[in-house]
Amino acid sequence: MPIYQMECSKCEHSFEVIAGIEERTTACPKCKGTAKRIISMSGIHTANEDSGWIKSVLEVVDKDSTEPHVVEFRKNPTRENYKRWMKKSGLRHLEPGEERNIHPEPPDMSRVHKEVWEKHRKRNTLEVRSK
Repeated sequence: MPIYQMECSKCEHSFEVIAGIEERTTACPKCKGTAKRIISMSGIHTANEDSGWIKSVLEVVDKDSTEPHVVEFRKNPTRENYKRWMKKSGLRHLEPGEERNIHPEPPDMSRVHKEVWEKHRKRNTLEVRSK
């Protein structure tokens, strides 16, 4: 039996399956929706010229933006539009050896302790006055 390229109409997941020539649809392994056979040539998936990860980038793109580069990337998520969106949004890939700073540096607590101590001292100071 031949290997066919299938694409889910619900979640757009693309996958390969070994099936008979008469089988034109199958259940999507990801969402159980209906997946249809798509045309593929020499093992190349031609339904979308780019990888699946580009579609996942759409999850972080500003949905309300009216900037032309953002609108174009949402409408047509290709590698070229992805590069244009990154550049115009001021984003860049990490360089080799560069790490993401997920947790920012903690604030300097010595200054905070000093301020709290001063306020506490002022509130609790007793003045003794003589006549």
